[in-house]
Parts: sequence; structure tokens; C-alpha cells
Amino acid sequence: MPLFEEFNRAFQALDQEHCIQLTYDALSNEIISVEDLYENVLRKALSVLTDKETDPTHKIWREHVQSSIVRTIIEMTYPFVIKQRIEILNKKAAVVCPDGEQHELGARMVSDYLRMLGYETYFVGRDTPRLEFLDMIKTLNLDVVAISVTNYYNLSKALQTVVDVKEHFPEVTLVAGGRGLDANAEVLVKHDVLITHDLNDLKRILGGNA
Repeated sequence: MPLFEEFNRAFQALDQEHCIQLTYDALSNEIISVEDLYENVLRKALSVLTDKETDPTHKIWREHVQSSIVRTIIEMTYPFVIKQRIEILNKKAAVVCPDGEQHELGARMVSDYLRMLGYETYFVGRDTPRLEFLDMIKTLNLDVVAISVTNYYNLSKALQTVVDVKEHFPEVTLVAGGRGLDANAEVLVKHDVLITHDLNDLKRILGGNA
């Protein structure tokens, strides 16, 4: 799509102002929806970023600048998220990254998806110790917990967290997603975790609630 091509040129040039203005104008003029922005622009731009594990020439400072651009855009979309909300449910959800997981932009997008579906949503974010999950669920009285795993090496910690939650709060719906699950989702599926890749998946698997 032309918007992505122009956005990506600015993104690669680290031109934050142009990236933000492009996306704000597109949302304001209803050229794209929040879902289009997240799936076809931001996630697409982020998908080509590397890391130290896969690319020895990876520049961490550049990744941080680009991540900051995306984070600013996501925060800017909040009024549009509320505008696109389907309904307001009497249900609560939290979006969390397991212990050790530093990447949280995908999780932040998921929190907006859940809000658009009508959930009262809490974005907890990165590097959350597994025992904190239990306190969070009890304190917030959650119905859904979405776990984001970007780095494959954090999958074992996510699994430990899932086991803990299932033991203490079997009634809570667990949803998981992220690149770390691309080839290993069955590890969590065995524990009745629902795997999601995008907003359509969330609508499908939470359809009974939303």
C-alpha cells in the first residue's frame, strides 16, 4: 500500500515527525483504521528489524530509535481506538510479557485490540516476574490474560507462568502470541492457551466473550 511505502522510507530515515504526521492524517481522514495501521504499516515495518541473536551487524541504538517512533504512534492512536470500540463489556483483560521479555510493542497493539473489543484493559508490558502474574490476576479480577513472547528464548519462562496461572486461576482465559511462538505454539496449546496472530484471531477466539 502507498502509505506503507512512504511510511517505511521515513521510518528507515528515522524521520519521526514525518512518520507521525503520515499516520495521524491517515487515521483522521479515515483512510485507514487502527487495525490497518497496526497490521499493514507498523507490524510490517517492525518485521524487518533484526536482533543481536540473528544479525551480528545489528545496531541496537537504531532499533531503539525506531521502536520509539512506533511507540509514539501507538500512544497517539488512543482516541481512534476508543472511537472504533465495538461495545463495552463487563470484562477485564491484561496484556503482559513474561520474565525476561523486553519487546513489548506487539503486546501494546494487542492491548488496543482488546479495548476495541470492549474489554477494560490493563497494559502491564515487559519483563514481568511470573509470580507477579498471580497477584495481578487476583488484584484486578481478570477474565483474560494475554501473554506476548517475541524472543524464543523466553518461551520457557512463559510456559512456567502459564502453569502457575492454570494451577491458581483455572477459570482465567489465557491468550498468547508473538514471533517467539511462530514454530513452537504447541508448547502452550497443550496447556489450553489460545494462540493469536492478529485482531481477527482475537475476535474469533474471544467471540464467546465479545
